[in-house]
Amino acid sequence: MTASRRLRVNSVTMQTIPELFRSAAEAGVSIQTDVRAVGLADLEQQSRRLAAALKALGVGPGDRVAAWMPNLPEYLSFYAAAARLGAILVAVNNRFGAAEVADIVGRSDSKVLLVAAQVRGVDYMATLKAIDASSLPALRHLVVMGETASAPWTHVQTVAFASLAEAAPMDDDQSDPNILSNIFTTSGTTAVPKFAAHAQAGVVGHALDVVDVMEMRAPGTVSLQLLPFCGVFGFVQVIAALAAGAKMIMPSGFDAAEAARLAIGHKATHVLATDDMVHRMIEPGCNLAGSDKPFPDLRACAFALFNTYLTDLPARAEAHGLPMLAPFGMSEVFSLFGIRRHHQPVEDRHRAGGTLVNPQARVRARNTETGEILPDFEAGELELSSPHLFREYFGNPAATRAAMTEDGYLKTGDVGYTEPGNAFTYLQRGNDTLRLSGFLVSPAEIEAAVMAAPGVADAQVVAVGTSAGNRPVAFVIPEPGRQVDEPEVIAAVGETLPKFKTPVRVIGVGAFPVTDGANGTKIQRAKLRQMAEAALAGAT
Repeated sequence: MTASRRLRVNSVTMQTIPELFRSAAEAGVSIQTDVRAVGLADLEQQSRRLAAALKALGVGPGDRVAAWMPNLPEYLSFYAAAARLGAILVAVNNRFGAAEVADIVGRSDSKVLLVAAQVRGVDYMATLKAIDASSLPALRHLVVMGETASAPWTHVQTVAFASLAEAAPMDDDQSDPNILSNIFTTSGTTAVPKFAAHAQAGVVGHALDVVDVMEMRAPGTVSLQLLPFCGVFGFVQVIAALAAGAKMIMPSGFDAAEAARLAIGHKATHVLATDDMVHRMIEPGCNLAGSDKPFPDLRACAFALFNTYLTDLPARAEAHGLPMLAPFGMSEVFSLFGIRRHHQPVEDRHRAGGTLVNPQARVRARNTETGEILPDFEAGELELSSPHLFREYFGNPAATRAAMTEDGYLKTGDVGYTEPGNAFTYLQRGNDTLRLSGFLVSPAEIEAAVMAAPGVADAQVVAVGTSAGNRPVAFVIPEPGRQVDEPEVIAAVGETLPKFKTPVRVIGVGAFPVTDGANGTKIQRAKLRQMAEAALAGAT
């Protein structure tokens, strides 16, 4: 039986998360972490023990359990345990601060929160202490990895992860292909992210599609996991590696020199990364390898081009021997919904979008003014359809209805054009969402924090490319009779938002540049970006 035939068989028989983990365990998958090697057989067994313990805590089908921690193997066994119970894992960005964690855990009505006490100098428990108990009404149990301290809320019981992992294994399996298993937050254009919910069959099915397209069953495949599981980009990589039965190298955080060393030392064949990650790995990689082609074993590097100052990165990386492939993804359709192929010309391989990974998936572009479906190479709003599309915006049926066309396509809000062969090119966001540190961030969220600072009447926030990545810059209109104190505003925002969302500059203006049109007055955000770039250039 050929590898492609085995894949088709697995695509039919493997449809749930526990089945995926059992298959990976039987394949002998191993994970190399910061400190040790872990076998999937051990994690699969641990997931059964965790499932029994979580069930004893009252977790059952449809319940939400949240995970707020970096890339650790226990995250995966916790996920498999939740899926075995028919529960839904809520992914919380491990870089989020107290306000964001409270919002996601609270609005999702999560009953359990998994957290690592401290990893790589980050004190997660200290952050939790800043969360008011009233914002977490449904939370009942805080599961802590590492040194256990009491939960900062009287209505929540603290449980040591190690004690849960000592329960007798649970053989019962309440998973099902059609029940929800994952919630990922979206960025959107408002301060409140939506919850894109996926079913187990969609998770597994998409992973198998990625395995096929990325040729991850080939002998010697080694997946270097640099992206966090909490986002769909990193999540798809780890689930695809499990589906492929591939070895994984999984540091708990990103350090460029360490990542380069791991890629060389373990002969990594597959990497998914943001543009700034790749950019930062090239120089230490060349130094370690003593060559301008530092990663000779690399077969595929799927990259997201987020930073405006790195538009030349794909060509530079190719010159150093990195096979760069531009993909497309979003929380509702997973990452690698489409991806470029090796046989395409270099200039095509570096354009975001690509050929759809699922043969039944479809893409089209629509003229939003006329409603017309546009021909190939004519730009409009991208609409996507797939067997593995998200099922709903959890708890928000109105938003779900608004996002879908009558014939089942997702209205992405992104601008692009279709190409022959079930492919497309992504051009730009159709809204003003910011890309910061590899994450999509609503400008309204930062603007709200800026306007809460002393002396600020109104604010607009844009992202500007710098040598350290995209950074937010705020333009503010002061309250009458007040002058904006830039350091004071930055400090105030820094108390409520993480560093990557805190503006690097706060610039006072008398009015925002606007355009008056038939549909009302619109802020000229492109003009604001130009002003921000000029201000940062003048400060250097």
